[in-house]
Amino acid sequence: MVFDANKINSLKLEKPILPESLKGGAGTIIIDPAWDLQQKGHFGAVNHYSLMTLEQIKALPVGDLCAKDASVWLWCTAATLPHAYAILKIWGFTPRAPFVWVKNRMGLGQYLRNFCEFCILGTRGKSLPAIRNQPNVGLFPVQDHSHKPEEAYDIIERMYPDRPRLELFARRPRHGWHAWGNEIPSDIVIPGYPVPEYSPLLLNDLSRRAAENDNGKSQRRCDD
Repeated sequence: MVFDANKINSLKLEKPILPESLKGGAGTIIIDPAWDLQQKGHFGAVNHYSLMTLEQIKALPVGDLCAKDASVWLWCTAATLPHAYAILKIWGFTPRAPFVWVKNRMGLGQYLRNFCEFCILGTRGKSLPAIRNQPNVGLFPVQDHSHKPEEAYDIIERMYPDRPRLELFARRPRHGWHAWGNEIPSDIVIPGYPVPEYSPLLLNDLSRRAAENDNGKSQRRCDD
């Protein structure tokens, strides 16, 4: 059976589909959702991509994507900070600490101009990091719109070095990470959240599973 994005997106699924390399779920996941709060003006994110409501973000099946022992890193702005803490709890994670990305230029703001973004760490199960001396603030340069600093990934990899990793709303591939989003070939399928393209990793895995299923059916017919 040949799979493509249209066929996959038309499947009626109750649970996400993960490749064999994510069997058991991601141990570390970073999420950069397209928040729609205070992002609809002339300089807002609406000029760059489609936005998501709070309800759409809450409904993401993050718990089903993760292992029983897992850490989640959720990017947010000052305007969405309270919602980020609440959403982590809805997903089944305990908020632990904010990481603050201090930028080298002034951003937007109606009352105070923002010089930072936040990445909230949440955990479930046994998720103490491998290192315990990581500061919760970093001064990193700003690149193109919504491009998160590469240094943030380095930090996560040092803190959780041996866990399967997944990025949601990824914009570019990164070695050692699985990815999902509208701008790259996606390694996972999330019901209700179609994407334009899926990766060879996932497509080959689905084809293998379909072939094994067909072989199993043929064997059962022979046995009968």
